[in-house]
Amino acid sequence: MSAFKQLRDVSNAFEQQLRSISSELFSAKIQEPFEEGLSNKLQDLTFLTSKLRLLKAKPLSALPQITEGPKSQETINAYGELAKWKVLEQTIVKSLTQAHAVKALITTPDRNLDPDLVERKEQITAALKEFRHQESQLRQLKNLEAEKEAELAATRCLWDQELTQLREMRESGNYFEEYDVSSPMYKKLRTVVDKLELMRWLVGRLVTSRGSRDWLATPDRTAHLLRLATKYNTVDTFLKD
Repeated sequence: MSAFKQLRDVSNAFEQQLRSISSELFSAKIQEPFEEGLSNKLQDLTFLTSKLRLLKAKPLSALPQITEGPKSQETINAYGELAKWKVLEQTIVKSLTQAHAVKALITTPDRNLDPDLVERKEQITAALKEFRHQESQLRQLKNLEAEKEAELAATRCLWDQELTQLREMRESGNYFEEYDVSSPMYKKLRTVVDKLELMRWLVGRLVTSRGSRDWLATPDRTAHLLRLATKYNTVDTFLKD
């Protein structure tokens, strides 16, 4: 009985404290901003509510059906699951309540609101506009990313096709069949080939000449030079090598 008497006294004291805090919250003129003061009072109310729940839970935990009940892991898991769903339910209710309050604040005309609430409404409206703008930009970036990925896939496909075609042409030996003989690059290549032919002729003359150099002392180099000297260079063969 003493526990219930103590609980009754604590509940009465808590009720008086809540009434005092409520009257101070809705009627007192405080120096701190309205939102900060409201947040502090709500934190105090939450703390006191949790304290009251703890005081109510203590005598309940001493009941025989609680103390004499089986304390297995399944029971603990069941209590944990119940507590998790209770917290989830409270979070959902809180979110819905806040969403309803914000909707009611936004849809209420400014003439029916206090100056502090009008300022709060403007801040919420500005935040919603900024969120809508950022969401639109994110959607545009996602669309641009999808387009670039499609272009990249098409480019890779074209690259694979061109690479496969070039490999097939190289294996068949039928590539570079058509080219513009009047282009500057062809003329420059023609000049390079002519110089190579001149060098080939000069190498042949040096290798076969009767000079003081002993070409047989380095047979590998001599054979390589002879091979170069006997290989006739043309533009077509130069392109296909």
